[in-house]
Amino acid sequence: MAAPKSAFALGLAPAKAVEWLKAKQVTTENYRNLTASETAKVYTIARMTDLDMLNDIKQSMVRAAETGQSFHDWRKDILQHLQNKGWLHPNGHNGHDIIDPGTGEVFGAPRRLETIFRTNMQAAYSAGQYQSYMANLDNRPYWMYDAVGDARTRPAHAAMDGLVYRYSDPFWTTFYPPNGYNCRCSVIALSEQDMAREGLALSVSGPHNLVETNKVYNKKGDSYPTIAYKAPDGSLYTTDRGFAYNAGRMNYRPDLDKYDRALAHEFAKAEMGGAEFQAVFKQLEEEFYQVKGRLKIEGKPDSSKKIQIRNTLQRQLKFAAGVLSLETQNLTGIKRATVWLSDDTLVKQVDSREGQNFGVVQYALLPEIINTPDYVFTDGKHGKNSFLLVSRQNGDDYLAVLKYLESQDEIFLDSFRRTEEKEIERWLKKQPVLKRK
Repeated sequence: MAAPKSAFALGLAPAKAVEWLKAKQVTTENYRNLTASETAKVYTIARMTDLDMLNDIKQSMVRAAETGQSFHDWRKDILQHLQNKGWLHPNGHNGHDIIDPGTGEVFGAPRRLETIFRTNMQAAYSAGQYQSYMANLDNRPYWMYDAVGDARTRPAHAAMDGLVYRYSDPFWTTFYPPNGYNCRCSVIALSEQDMAREGLALSVSGPHNLVETNKVYNKKGDSYPTIAYKAPDGSLYTTDRGFAYNAGRMNYRPDLDKYDRALAHEFAKAEMGGAEFQAVFKQLEEEFYQVKGRLKIEGKPDSSKKIQIRNTLQRQLKFAAGVLSLETQNLTGIKRATVWLSDDTLVKQVDSREGQNFGVVQYALLPEIINTPDYVFTDGKHGKNSFLLVSRQNGDDYLAVLKYLESQDEIFLDSFRRTEEKEIERWLKKQPVLKRK
């Protein structure tokens, strides 16, 4: 699909960087015990187990991002704060150590603060950059990985330097920088003219260069599954642990209601049929069972356990599932048109559709189901703002349950599954019918 012909304005990158930092939750859980989705949404520092200290450091970085504070000034302020709280102690060598007051464990010397600061600020900057680039897809749909290329550049990052992929390529789902602690890599957005002028070749990812591997992370030989970039010489390169995700995707939502309806519909089709959605769906599906195992949940989880799993994996991801037609908007009385699919709903779907052969192929049908339903019912069971949309696609009948949330002024996909003629006939008898074929 060609890139959208209008800009999807998202605001200034600095504002989005601050938003990304604010959205990060705080946890004392060891990051090695977390899935990639959990690591993406939380703020944690290795071995630090005091929640107050973690939260104070996080909030200080939010303020630094809001005010443009330099590392030097931030370091001075946070060291004074730690000292006032009794967390900074002399180490006997004309220096200081940061001590975890909960355990008495030495967290490290203040020089570690630079890694903490620069890593989080780079991630926040990249999140803002990603969203500004997504706002300019009509002009610059091609993205080039740019490593600094000096003596400090890691071999894994140098191996990807100069690679150009379309914005929707699955490469960016894993390798949009930063890809490790103190990573200085960035992305350059390019136009067709830039590509031609520089003589750049467009790469396309696939099983030949994005492969699943197990990365060893300690001297005991323990490993975890991740995606590796396979270079032409056969070498495999991975991100540091906890960096195999696109920070910019969190909180990303173009306001499709502001643009041409046909264009917005095409955007949703590209979104639901795209490589990034497919990669996220696969990851959430795998992590759902990882978390079930870690929580020792056997069989189908009950309601409280489902909520526990969903809260664990949810990380503010939303995909444009479809756009209501003007006819459906008038029938339902909803002024909004864009329907969002959250990762929270996706996790719920993974559990509910287990064993039903229901995956990315079905989700790619959602934009058409939402845009041109055969039937529209008011969902009397869940209130006036809940609607049932039924459509036949590729020989099967599908049901999409939509819910309009007045508090957020947004429409969300609540459930998506196959249905059948008998069920449709029951709805025709019992449910208020807004549209029938």
